[in-house]
Amino acid sequence: MQKRAISRRFSEKAVSYEKYARVQKKMADHVSQMVTEITNENEVRNILEIGCGTGGLTRVIRSHFSDAHYEAVEMASGMLEQARNNLEQHGLICSFFQADAEEWVWEQQAKSKDLIVSGACFQWFAKPAHTLRGLGRILKPGAPLVFSTFGPDTFWELHDSFANAHAILGEKGVRHGLEFLSARDWHELLEQAGFTDIEVIRKYERLTYPGVREFLHAVKAVGASASMEQGSGLGRRKLLGEMIRYYEQTYKRETGIPVTYEVIYVRAVSTM
Repeated sequence: MQKRAISRRFSEKAVSYEKYARVQKKMADHVSQMVTEITNENEVRNILEIGCGTGGLTRVIRSHFSDAHYEAVEMASGMLEQARNNLEQHGLICSFFQADAEEWVWEQQAKSKDLIVSGACFQWFAKPAHTLRGLGRILKPGAPLVFSTFGPDTFWELHDSFANAHAILGEKGVRHGLEFLSARDWHELLEQAGFTDIEVIRKYERLTYPGVREFLHAVKAVGASASMEQGSGLGRRKLLGEMIRYYEQTYKRETGIPVTYEVIYVRAVSTM
């Protein structure tokens, strides 16, 4: 997908994001816990956050490192405005930058950051290998990178239902949504980018919704639906209808339909 379209969609959904981003909130809490386990508050003076969204992770990390200089980069203007308001309400100071982080990091001073964090952002990278090298370049030697992202098993019930819907309609199946990198992929990319002490953890989060339409509404409300939209008109309506029918017939239980997220947590150390 084009980054401008992604940015626009996230900006449009900035207000509803926090209401529906249940898994992303859990991810922010876990990233914060990982950071506090491996860092000394007095030694972290310069922090960078990639893709701050509405500022959920920003607020937690900023509160812990109250004396550090904190910078946050976000491409979507609406999200950035929500993050700024979020921190102001809690009396926290942060330097926000609206930019494409994949380009922005290469414009920053080398070996200038004591810590880089990110929550639920790296799956949007168009050039993950290149960007990881850029992040390693601006970290001080021995400084950590800590982030969370989604793995390829995310929404597997949805992808299975789309695949069966295409087959039922006699169509060639296409991917609906992002192609997520695996935990192994991230480990290899980090090694290639010069990181060491790499730890990659996979966890599964499962949510339940009354039905598929409610699930799709929640995905749309956090701005992520643009990556799943394929086609238009009558053909798309038929496909969606068949997908919903298959999903609910196959997976629905008394409590509703299950939705699986594969969450990947990573921490690594720069050696550059």
